[in-house]
Amino acid sequence: DIPNVGEDSLKNLDDRGIVRIGAEVKPGDILVGKVTPKGETELTAEERLLRAIFGEKAREVRDTSLRVPHGEGGIVVDVRVFTREDGDELSPGVNRLVRCYVAQKRKISEGDKMAGRH
Repeated sequence: DIPNVGEDSLKNLDDRGIVRIGAEVKPGDILVGKVTPKGETELTAEERLLRAIFGEKAREVRDTSLRVPHGEGGIVVDVRVFTREDGDELSPGVNRLVRCYVAQKRKISEGDKMAGRH
């Protein structure tokens, strides 16, 4: 559950929170849903007040999802998930790495190959 995100933003995500292959994405769409815990010092004064009143512990996470950059967009053609359990080499402190490949349409330009040699 990602805080302050509507259902329309989550419609392209699967049960793991990763975008589906074949989904059309626009700038600002979520590719990988991710939340990180908030430290006690990161809470604003309003959040501390609300927690003192309601005792709510559920909103101690911050949305750090991977989103499509501004001005980009296209169709998701591949998603690869690398984990330590599968024997993949990851940087220290990284448990899982997700790579999303997005194909973009553009007009042909000089230098593009239009036909093969054979």
